Amino acid sequence: MIENLKLWLRQQSAHLCTATMHRVPNMLPDEDDLIQFLSVLVNCIGSLREMQLAKVQSWALIAIGHDAPAAYDWMVLLRVLKEEIGRSLEAHFPPEEALSGWRQIDDVLTYAIIEATQLASDMQRSELLAHMEQLRTQQEKFKESKTKFIAVAAHELKTPLTILEGYTNILRAESQNEPQLHIYLEGLGNGFRRMHEIIGDMLDVSLLDLRTVELKYQNINLEKTVLLVADSVDRYYASRGVDLNIIPFEFDSDTYGDPEKLKKALSKILMNGLKYTPDGGQVVVSGALIRQDEVTDEIAGFVDIQVRDNGIGIDPENLESIFEKFGSIADASLHSSSKTKFKGGGPGLGLPIARGIVDAHGGRVWAESPGCDEDDCPGSTFHIELPIWLAPPELPSDF
Repeated sequence: MIENLKLWLRQQSAHLCTATMHRVPNMLPDEDDLIQFLSVLVNCIGSLREMQLAKVQSWALIAIGHDAPAAYDWMVLLRVLKEEIGRSLEAHFPPEEALSGWRQIDDVLTYAIIEATQLASDMQRSELLAHMEQLRTQQEKFKESKTKFIAVAAHELKTPLTILEGYTNILRAESQNEPQLHIYLEGLGNGFRRMHEIIGDMLDVSLLDLRTVELKYQNINLEKTVLLVADSVDRYYASRGVDLNIIPFEFDSDTYGDPEKLKKALSKILMNGLKYTPDGGQVVVSGALIRQDEVTDEIAGFVDIQVRDNGIGIDPENLESIFEKFGSIADASLHSSSKTKFKGGGPGLGLPIARGIVDAHGGRVWAESPGCDEDDCPGSTFHIELPIWLAPPELPSDF
């Protein structure tokens, strides 16, 4: 039966190819390609399954290779060819012989369809991964360009601002006897100071994004650092009637870090707590030793500085987006720029800067809140987790 089946397939090759190509025209493989496959099919009949699979895989690699469109066309052609062979077998052989012959042919055709499908899938996956990598590269380039633009814009803004400040100082010196004008000039001075802060934030966030920030490690005490920052922002809290309560740390909080940058990070988070806490509210800062099971020769555990407020809270879906640059979750149409005003707007750089600085120290920052409710004020808790370095860490300046 096997030899008869092989002979029959050789004799029917041209007819089977013509019938198949007629049903699915305009395919990349032509009749000659289909005849070559039928020759492989004939050689596989009667062989062990392992040999059949090896021959089919060899054919697929040669005939299809890495041509994705051809692989898809072969998937269609092989299915149609399978139908044509089945129909022709029924017409030329008695039922029992046709069924026996079909069993010999079906396995090989199935292997071929699977190989074509696999190649098409692999190539599609490869193309998809390549496309995703291309998009990722483009996204990184866009992010870098945006960061560089922010840095350039900040530098460019400094020049005219300095000129305006110079003229304002001249007018201030010449207006000592004009109280009303002096009031206006003080207002300009306050605006200039705010502009300097925003420009400084733009430069900070660009340096953090470009990973070019330089950390000047010194031996510091985290509790004293918190107290210094609290003193520096106390007047803003007093102006809103918000109580800032620092709970003494009941442990040694000595570590190594850049004191100025850590003070900036803590200040950003404390000012954020003030901004979203109603007048008369409270912000509490505490500390705790954590992850003591992770002590190494370099790190004696971690300190978790918690900044807890009884403000309006944060929706769970926004707990991460608040740390994105310009990631204010307030309605832009209701934006009101202010450093201390309740729910006052800003450029949305404070929390990203705080996270960037803490990340650079080998720590992390995150927020917790049951939700946002301006009536019940469920509050928020910001965690600043910092490692207790036993010596200045040998971290690259670009962290």
